[in-house]
Amino acid sequence: MRTAAGLLPLSAAAVLVTVSLFFGGSLSDSRLFWIGIFTVAVGLGFLAAGLAGLVPVAVPGRAGLAAFALLTAFVCWNGVTMIWSIAPDLSWAYLNRGAVYLGFALVGLAVAASVRTPARIVASGLALLLFGVVGWALLGKVFPSLFPDGARIARLRNPIGYWNALALACALALPLGLWIATRRAWRREVRAGGAVLLYLAFVALVLTYSRAGIVVAAVAVLLWLALVPARLESFGALLVSLVPAAAVAGWASTRHALVDDGQSFAARRAGGAWFGLVTVLVGVGVVAAALWADGLDRRFADLSARRLWARRIGIAIGAVAVAGVIGVSAASGGPGAWLRDFRGGGEVANSPRLGTLSSNNRWEWWKEAWKVFEEKPIGGKGAASFVYARRRVQKGSTVTNEPHNIALQALAETGIVGFLLGLGAAVAALVAIALAVRRLRGEERAAAAALAIAVPAFLLHALVDIDWDFVAVCAPVFLLGGLLIGIGGDVRTVRVPLRTLAAVGLAALVLAAVYSLTAPWLAANRVNDAYSAIFAGDLRGAAGDARDAASLDPLSIQPIWALATAYAALPDVGGAVRQYRRATRQQPENPDTWIALGQYELCHGNVFDAYRALNQAYTLDPFGPAGMPGGLLDQARNAVEKRGTPSCRR
Repeated sequence: MRTAAGLLPLSAAAVLVTVSLFFGGSLSDSRLFWIGIFTVAVGLGFLAAGLAGLVPVAVPGRAGLAAFALLTAFVCWNGVTMIWSIAPDLSWAYLNRGAVYLGFALVGLAVAASVRTPARIVASGLALLLFGVVGWALLGKVFPSLFPDGARIARLRNPIGYWNALALACALALPLGLWIATRRAWRREVRAGGAVLLYLAFVALVLTYSRAGIVVAAVAVLLWLALVPARLESFGALLVSLVPAAAVAGWASTRHALVDDGQSFAARRAGGAWFGLVTVLVGVGVVAAALWADGLDRRFADLSARRLWARRIGIAIGAVAVAGVIGVSAASGGPGAWLRDFRGGGEVANSPRLGTLSSNNRWEWWKEAWKVFEEKPIGGKGAASFVYARRRVQKGSTVTNEPHNIALQALAETGIVGFLLGLGAAVAALVAIALAVRRLRGEERAAAAALAIAVPAFLLHALVDIDWDFVAVCAPVFLLGGLLIGIGGDVRTVRVPLRTLAAVGLAALVLAAVYSLTAPWLAANRVNDAYSAIFAGDLRGAAGDARDAASLDPLSIQPIWALATAYAALPDVGGAVRQYRRATRQQPENPDTWIALGQYELCHGNVFDAYRALNQAYTLDPFGPAGMPGGLLDQARNAVEKRGTPSCRR
């Protein structure tokens, strides 16, 4: 029975998603630790209570069970790759990240079993949260001092911390805005709020200058129109919100103080004031238009007439879209020119960003990922190792940690095994979610459809970006996945055989997850303590902190480097060299370890050893510091040939 105690999973989910969206910490693992500890504990705790028969549990269907099983196997495989990974500490971090996302899916499963009409409740809450995210992002444009670098960098990115991830959040808000704007059971003032969400999300989306985000947003809207019968109402909501939003975004794009990097703070503040005024005034117009359109819409009571008008509008929009594609294709040289533009490299500036099809270096990164996969096709180079694995095969000096394609990243880092597990989890989840939406009726089905669109939108966007690294977008998507899979199952009280054994197993799993998340976090803090002690002159304490960090995270090279720095400060050249060499033995395919060793050897006159280390670094990374003209390798070579004296540059 669903009682007041059933609100606990919903409350936990609301808190965890809110913290993830607003305080996820961008790429930082420090915030992930705190979010992850509570998420894993809550998710596994509710699972344990459900298996013990203490609370109802949503038992997924076969597709849902397959999705959970394959996702769990994919996360575990990320951990298995630590055995052969060229960067095992990074692979450990990816294991932890995947475990946190799996925890969010379990929390979503608990919510599905704990409340009535879970789709409507979660859709309402998530719409409110995304309204806050979009509103906060736009406030950063009005008040540039709200965010770090707000006066220097123009593209919207906060509170998530990355413009493309924020664009994905805006895309997820659009189906929710359409759901609110077309829900007849609510007052018309609330439905007008849905139009406002559409308006603000589209303005923010354009000001992220994320081309992939705009495409995914269009796909999300098309999926909504395909899944729900309220198409005429949806067209009306889009008309009264997106047209004014396009006008505001178009005007803002002409203001250098709003869209160009490197503007003065005074110019940014003045431009922000005008932007805020225009956005608010047009927003008032959107509310008025939405209220007027709502009254007009209610006059069309004839269902057949509504369907006819919706079909006519859809055909007209489709014809305009096809004509636009044909016109653009003819003007730009056709698909062949598009493909050449896409393959073109180089950074794309803000101003022409929306008018070019350049992949912005992604095509080269994708080719690099395929080459890395070909080197080790079964198990890959190790989860999260692309940042080092690519350096041997890269053709330019562009910097990236991932290939910006989750499928190719899985192939390069986890091999064909990891790729198939991830692909299987995605396909099974999509099937389970589709079945869940199909079995619902009425308002609950419309809400579930708005939520379900988030999963394919996320997967599509992840094919061109690094969404897996952002808990701000992964947290709501994985929670929604678990929620919808649970809705598609049966809610009942279960009692598993050998409950004591199952409880012990789950307790051990919780402890293992907590340790896995905690040990690297504590190690990173100890490394910071070691460097602080070095700066304070407490070298003995620094060495102790570094050794503690190495015992907590034996896979990381950071504690080893901290210990080497402490030895170098004594000075104990031999001890420092031993630690730098230890780092090369621990991660021999990491060019940074060889650079650190070669640089230290060179600074202390061991030119032959320095040359060998730096030459190895150049082999692993031809575009790195060792390969720079006149850099470390050239200095070492000159010293070996007695043509110069090396300089000690750190």
